[in-house]
Amino acid sequence: MILNKSCKIVLKSLIILLFLVITICVTGCSNSNKLSEIAKNINNCESVKNYKEYGYDIKASTTKDTLIITSKMDDKNSKVEFKLNGNILSNENLSTDDLMTTLLVINGIGQTYGYKDGELSQNINTFSDEYKNYTLDNEGLELVMNDDNVSLKIDLSKKVPLIDMNKFYLKTDDLDMISELVKDKETGNQNGKTGNIAYDIFIGDEKSTIQIGQYEKLSDSAYKSILTALELMYGKDTAKHFQELYPNFVDGKKTAQAFTIEKDYKPEDQDNSVFKDTEVVLVTINNKIVKNRS
Repeated sequence: MILNKSCKIVLKSLIILLFLVITICVTGCSNSNKLSEIAKNINNCESVKNYKEYGYDIKASTTKDTLIITSKMDDKNSKVEFKLNGNILSNENLSTDDLMTTLLVINGIGQTYGYKDGELSQNINTFSDEYKNYTLDNEGLELVMNDDNVSLKIDLSKKVPLIDMNKFYLKTDDLDMISELVKDKETGNQNGKTGNIAYDIFIGDEKSTIQIGQYEKLSDSAYKSILTALELMYGKDTAKHFQELYPNFVDGKKTAQAFTIEKDYKPEDQDNSVFKDTEVVLVTINNKIVKNRS
């Protein structure tokens, strides 16, 4: 059968139309399935399970293009919706009260990328300032958090990259209280966290201590944190001398001149301190030896 020119045009148009319909259908079904997967991840995550133990019931559900998070505690109910447009899931009009819900959504999406439960959301919570530089076009995430509102736009087709926690270490500006103690020649301590580094710095009369903990495993960031504390407490020469004695971490416990270093140190009541879930190194400094060497 020979088709005339007008029939060929009609047939070509039908083929194109059919292709577009199939593409839209496949994309729509794919995104709808992804929303269902995200909702399932949220409902099964540890945070939601823990909230239920305290009477805070959170549930994720979906419609064709909407992820719905409902929550109930006592007589208070709330509902937050995230709209899907193409690959972009968003809600740009969230309140600061919705921050926890937003992190739960990010956690659910993170698991679709292959991240562990809580891995992406905790990373964002820890390094929120760094994530402010992320864009929808480059990293697939635009998250704005301020005193008035929260806005989320996230591309489900992109794997949002994690901030490398190991590049953060203690800097002089983090130890403001220690700076004051050194300046006033007083004893005392300061503890806290920066990135994935936990610390407790103590200045004493006869000896001082530096405890550095790092999640999972000690790395170069923990070592740099020790040098920062030593330089602040005793000066650059003492920090350099420590480097010469201990260019790397040592196994077990070792003493060299003014410094005793103990890897795998177990702080008292570790699980209820800043050192929970960290590997800890303890450096003890004999102040008399340091002073005589100066």
